[in-house]
Amino acid sequence: MQDWPEEAKQRIHTLEEKNQILLKENQQLKELLSNFEKRLNTLEQENSELKQKIIKLENKLRQYENPHTPPSRKRFKKQKTKKQHGKRGAPKGHRGATRTTPKPDEIIPVTTNSCPCCGQQPGEGTAVETVTIEELPPPQKVMVKQYELHKYTCEHCGHQFTMTHEDCPQQGRFGVHTLSYVTLLRFHLRGVYRKIQDFLQYLSDFSITPKGINDALLRVGEACKQEFNRLKQRVRSAQWRHIDETHSPVNGENWWLWIFRTDGDDSLVVIRDSRGSNVVKEILGTEHSGANVTDGWRAYHYLHSVQRCWAHLLREVDSHKDISEEGRILSEEIHKRFRLLKEFLGKDPPMQDRKKQKQQWDQELADLVEKYEDSIHTKHLITYLKNGLGSWYTCLLHPGMPPTNNLGEQAIREHVIMRKIIGAFRSEKGSEYYQYIASMFATWRFQGKNILEELENLLRKELCLS
Repeated sequence: MQDWPEEAKQRIHTLEEKNQILLKENQQLKELLSNFEKRLNTLEQENSELKQKIIKLENKLRQYENPHTPPSRKRFKKQKTKKQHGKRGAPKGHRGATRTTPKPDEIIPVTTNSCPCCGQQPGEGTAVETVTIEELPPPQKVMVKQYELHKYTCEHCGHQFTMTHEDCPQQGRFGVHTLSYVTLLRFHLRGVYRKIQDFLQYLSDFSITPKGINDALLRVGEACKQEFNRLKQRVRSAQWRHIDETHSPVNGENWWLWIFRTDGDDSLVVIRDSRGSNVVKEILGTEHSGANVTDGWRAYHYLHSVQRCWAHLLREVDSHKDISEEGRILSEEIHKRFRLLKEFLGKDPPMQDRKKQKQQWDQELADLVEKYEDSIHTKHLITYLKNGLGSWYTCLLHPGMPPTNNLGEQAIREHVIMRKIIGAFRSEKGSEYYQYIASMFATWRFQGKNILEELENLLRKELCLS
């Protein structure tokens, strides 16, 4: 190398320097790669842990929000887009709620004999400004009545009897109006016993204990029992009925509150310790007439004529549309079929066309199930559809029947609110009498009747004159 030209030696020296630099850079890259691999392993581990957390949270969320959760019970509402935001207020076409000025029952002149400035006689008034108000009468104090019920022995047949009065219950110390007000405060205004006690004390200086309120409600419940049984018969003979159920704890145990709402807006409330078909058979019997609008709960499978709820079906398909392409296609297809169903029902077609259309749509739905039956991504949804084949278009055979069970869910909502207020029934007897009174109130409310008047008439009939 000593004999090499100076230029070659310089070149070799330069290459050796570069080699040292590359070796150093290579070592640094190895260290970076090692750090990167460590960081990657850490991130992969964190990612795995986060996935497990997400799965747990999603499973927990499904307890509160799932395809069977009605929109009114969802905790997390979808955010409106910017285009959907608009001016708050009444919807377009709203008639308004301005009160009309009623005709006065009393005219009160407001005059004076002295000027507020100088104290002298102001003379005759120059004009009259009219102000009309609506005022409730002042609270009335408790009225204590004593009825003298005369007894008779008929001189002709010897029959002995005691006279009755329509406002005098044959048992207890509370009159018809008192029983009605207490019941209304409890069941219509959802008041708790202590608040009802306070309200009656403030309003009318009427003293009553929580036990007295409970006893009064039990007496009203007993009076509603006969009408409850008649209501049950009307439910059995209805053209169709909406059925739904929700849990309702009784004395620390998990019982169930059932709703049976008919096409005539009769609403039967039943509380039982079962969610099985035995409750449906008890209420409807084995030979009831008419059809039934239900969800997919297995307790209804024995019913011979069922309209499966499309609202439940739409929520079911919507839960699959983001999972796979098949789920998205099925969701769009089912929504399309529901729109066609509503359009067809809106035309009020004759029965012949209804039967023909039902046969065609039933077959199309069966073909749709067969097409996607082997898809692993929509297996649960297809099973849901398949279990209801033949029952998705039953409403076509019953003019006026809705294709959803929204009326049943609407009827059960009031009792869910009451459950959240009271927590649970403290006794089976309390739950039994609740269903009698609640059935009457729900029926009268849905039928647009005056609840107070209907209740007073029922109490007069059952407690005073019977």
